[in-house]
Amino acid sequence: MTRSKKNAVGWIVGICVMAAGSALVGCSADSTKAEDTKDTKGTKSTKGPASTASATPSPKGQSGGQSTVRGAVATWVTAVVQDRPKEACLVMATPAGDGSPAKPGTEAMCGGKGPEAQRMAKQIHRMHTSFTPDQPKNPPTVKVAEVPVTGKKATVDGEQITVDGQTLKAIVLSHSTGVEEDQIGIRIEAGVVEGRWYVTNLGLSVG
Repeated sequence: MTRSKKNAVGWIVGICVMAAGSALVGCSADSTKAEDTKDTKGTKSTKGPASTASATPSPKGQSGGQSTVRGAVATWVTAVVQDRPKEACLVMATPAGDGSPAKPGTEAMCGGKGPEAQRMAKQIHRMHTSFTPDQPKNPPTVKVAEVPVTGKKATVDGEQITVDGQTLKAIVLSHSTGVEEDQIGIRIEAGVVEGRWYVTNLGLSVG
């Protein structure tokens, strides 16, 4: 994602994810081709024990789920599926870089009505459409597999996240046409900021 932004919503604004026709397209700077994966038949690949997200993150983005990478990612995905950009933003942070410290989302930033907040909300809405299964539960049941943590950072792919029993990768595929399963790549990066886990980057690719 674009790293020149200096706030927690910058990378999501710069993600440039959109529905082109009915196929999901990622046009971020670091969007890459999906790695070849084995056919998982879309619904049962969790790669380890799972953790259920809290349906509604706390107002300040300090839910108990942020004590683990699985909880933070699940909370973020839940907010996206429910099309709640403020809640999603509160579980996001800009990773440290270029001499700047990592910056988590704040109430003022995420609840603002400025142009950047509005653009972020539109991007979350686009992802909401791609991340939501047909006939979703209310609230959705989001689970994230256990993943390795290195240096307070971790990466979760689209086969390690399920929404109402379907992998996130399978859900994105169901909203796409002319795309094979092994052509879709989803990567969610997370890191620890001030003692809590936040989503720090997102990679989406097709082809």
